[in-house]
Amino acid sequence: MALPGPVELFALNLDLVQVYGLFFLLGSFTVASVSDVKHMAAQREFMDVWLAFAVVMLALDIWHHGFQADPTLIIKWLLLAVLSVLSWHRVGVLFQLARADCAAMAAAASLLAPGAIALFWLLMKALSVPFGAALRKGQHYPFLPVVTTATVALLALSWWLAGAVLPHA
Repeated sequence: MALPGPVELFALNLDLVQVYGLFFLLGSFTVASVSDVKHMAAQREFMDVWLAFAVVMLALDIWHHGFQADPTLIIKWLLLAVLSVLSWHRVGVLFQLARADCAAMAAAASLLAPGAIALFWLLMKALSVPFGAALRKGQHYPFLPVVTTATVALLALSWWLAGAVLPHA
């Protein structure tokens, strides 16, 4: 079992099912972001969908790796789990977010390679400063716009850097 190289740690290799999932996810992020900005909360059903999405992406990753213990796969999902937990308000090391925000972050990160997941969290940390200043309502501010913007920015950057195009049907 060889350790993953830089390409495997940052590559964005989505199959057609994952691309469709990405567009579904971005649509749900958009609707939930509007609700979050207006009401400082998104419906709980969004969180359930995002958690289910992450579980489906985990199952797809396991299937794509032939049910073998691949180091890149293990690193990816451990990193995603650790960063999600460290972002939850009860732990509050990286962020102090509601469960739904953590679920949205995990769903988006489930499509990424390990290095891109770390970059995703750094990008959200950087974006949280201007978004927090612009959208703050009392002590809190809606975080889903940060997740949505970071997701779109990272995906655009990944595709641009790789010179990749969307798969054809």
